[in-house]
Amino acid sequence: MNAKDQLKVTKAGFTIVRADFENLRIKHKTGFQEWSTLEKGFKSKAALQRRMKELLEKDLIVED
Repeated sequence: MNAKDQLKVTKAGFTIVRADFENLRIKHKTGFQEWSTLEKGFKSKAALQRRMKELLEKDLIVED
């Protein structure tokens, strides 16, 4: 998803999330913001993936 697409999606009220496996954190973007940390401190990549799956079950959250 490019920046123009992200802007359209966030203007529609969605939150975009992205997994950062190098730093074991989940980043998010809403509105005109830059990427920021939503959650961190995961013990493993598997734990991060499980949390991403939980987040993506919510209606207004999409993955980049």
